[in-house]
Amino acid sequence: MSVPLYVPSGEGEFVNIRDTKRTYLKLTTADSDGEFGFFEHHMAPEASGASPHIHKNSTEMFYVVKGEIEFTIGDRKVVGEPGAFAYIPKGEPHGFTNRGNEDATLLIMFYPIYNREDYFRGLGRLTANGRNPSLEELQEHMAKYDQFMV
Repeated sequence: MSVPLYVPSGEGEFVNIRDTKRTYLKLTTADSDGEFGFFEHHMAPEASGASPHIHKNSTEMFYVVKGEIEFTIGDRKVVGEPGAFAYIPKGEPHGFTNRGNEDATLLIMFYPIYNREDYFRGLGRLTANGRNPSLEELQEHMAKYDQFMV
């Protein structure tokens, strides 16, 4: 059962993934009974973010808080500045990068969540200490959490 939740700024569980600075797991599967996920994603300048992919079962939404995020949505690219919002229905190809030379902050939301926090935790483990996982490792990990490269 879901209960009200408050997570102060700069607090909560977090994961460090490759060239992101930190991803806060603000609202997880357990917190929302699997209904919704909310993540605060801090990216270093020119961080690669997520290559184009789809989710077969989840809708993903993004809100740019800080910086310039280049979104790939379908076959087009757009640059989102603070206040920009992107809604990606399931099955639609998308990805993102920090194209700016400053830190960026991106809010990422999933509905339904399908244990997405474990996706981020797993990426943290796969890329710990500068490790570069193989394409096969990444694809296997992604598929567990409804993410498929395009």
